[in-house]
Amino acid sequence: MAGGTASGTTFGSCCTELKEAMSGEEFEPLITVGEDGVLYMSVGLVELDDEEPGMVDHPVFFCPFCSKRLQTPEEVRAKTEAADNDDDE
Repeated sequence: MAGGTASGTTFGSCCTELKEAMSGEEFEPLITVGEDGVLYMSVGLVELDDEEPGMVDHPVFFCPFCSKRLQTPEEVRAKTEAADNDDDE
């Protein structure tokens, strides 16, 4: 799961706990890097029409384990806007 901040830091490099939580070797991780390069945490479930529950994701700004800043709201906004623009093309 590649991805990182504008400063080039890879998500999960701040501490072993986050790296392990993102690994998903023995479970489906709830902290992942989206296709837009933003680090997200699943915070809930929503019912969808096809009877499969969908995950509700929220950007993670600070590591939940060591409290290091991982991304800023401005970085998230820029990445999601760039992804939206790519989808429009």
